Amino acid sequence: MMNADNSVVFKMHLIKIAPDTYEQYLNANRGSLITAVAIEDGTFGMYASHQPDDLTSNYLFEVFDNQEAYKEHVSSGQYQQFKQEMDGVITKHDEIDLVPQFMGHQNVALNISTPNDLWVNIVRMTVATDHQAEYKKAVTAELQGALSNDPGMLAVYVGTEEGKPNEWVIYEVFQSEDNYRQHVADPAYQAYKDNTKQWVENKDVKQTIGDVLVNQNNN
Repeated sequence: MMNADNSVVFKMHLIKIAPDTYEQYLNANRGSLITAVAIEDGTFGMYASHQPDDLTSNYLFEVFDNQEAYKEHVSSGQYQQFKQEMDGVITKHDEIDLVPQFMGHQNVALNISTPNDLWVNIVRMTVATDHQAEYKKAVTAELQGALSNDPGMLAVYVGTEEGKPNEWVIYEVFQSEDNYRQHVADPAYQAYKDNTKQWVENKDVKQTIGDVLVNQNNN
């Protein structure tokens, strides 16, 4: 488990790439992300995925120890090379700063960069203003229990959009679709869902294909 304190930098990137450039994007991204986690002490995790039916719609979640670690990353040689290689490939890039609310993964480093059967969800929801604290308490308790009891939940990060505390984002990685189905069928998850549904004003779940998912074993 990681501390979701104010020093941690948590970012979500929504990335559109030109048609027929996915392999070029993936290869460049793979090299940049793997290198970053390997040699940058403050780069805790990098998670890249894409929509199953649209190779031009890609996502990247980043977790850094602090602002200095983030600055070190964006000034690094591998990131600058990636930017150069992506000239004309990335057509739109929205970077969203997230305020960490819960962060955790299994006590083993992820090092996934080849085709896999991982089940990766991006959940975005609006939580009622009057129930922010209650929702955080409920989701934290549910996820702490899930990580402790279910080794198939590999990583989960929860944040709220900077300046938009009602807008919640959950990024979760499961070993397989079966692990995900077992998770949502678990009585603890069902109780959490029932107890919080009246606070959730809207919810969007995107299942994505994991491309590069790497982190440090820094629980």
